Amino acid sequence: MSESSKIHVPDVPLGRLIRMPGGKTAGQAIADAEQGLASLQGESMKELNRVLAKAETFYARADGKFDALVVSAFYDLINGAIGLPTAGKDRAIDAMLVSLADLLDYYRTSGDWGDKSVQVHLATFQLLLKTEGIRDPQGTELILAGLKKVSRKAAKG
Repeated sequence: MSESSKIHVPDVPLGRLIRMPGGKTAGQAIADAEQGLASLQGESMKELNRVLAKAETFYARADGKFDALVVSAFYDLINGAIGLPTAGKDRAIDAMLVSLADLLDYYRTSGDWGDKSVQVHLATFQLLLKTEGIRDPQGTELILAGLKKVSRKAAKG
């Protein structure tokens, strides 16, 4: 026994639907998309401020020395925040988060701790959140290049 299938062909072909008048203009659709991104950016900044506050708490709990549980939780926090700033068009903060996650991952696996290098990353995090680094791309690139040097130096010991 075989069952027969019936293929449904819509009454209005897609090509005709696309050409039919109505709906939003391209300008309206772009304006709506920009408004949606602006709301995402506001939510993203709130979440990033929460991440910064929690990161500062972990830094204080480390108290200048390696603590496996604190470093692991600190890493998880920062690693989980990667990608969040990109939704708000702030790739500089995202790059800083990646650098800090790399640094914390090194400390987590080596059992070492570099108080100053973590402090520099957190100070940069604060700076980028307050000044919205996207307004000065050249200055931001210099800051991020400095962070990469700090991370490389810490990893070399």
